[in-house]
Amino acid sequence: MSHNPRRFIRPVRLIVSVEADTVASIDRLMNHSRQHSHRNRAEFVRRAIERELARCQSDDLHTP
Repeated sequence: MSHNPRRFIRPVRLIVSVEADTVASIDRLMNHSRQHSHRNRAEFVRRAIERELARCQSDDLHTP
């Protein structure tokens, strides 16, 4: 998985819908946290998707 969105080899635009409360939570986190101070929702969501995908793939190793 890529860690630099400007260096994607085959980028695909993904449009998602989320609750307004979720967006507000992301915005609060990005505005008040040093770790997420980049203020880029798309990058925040991309990293969250990659973390969840990695977690799910590691969970799949334990199933028959």
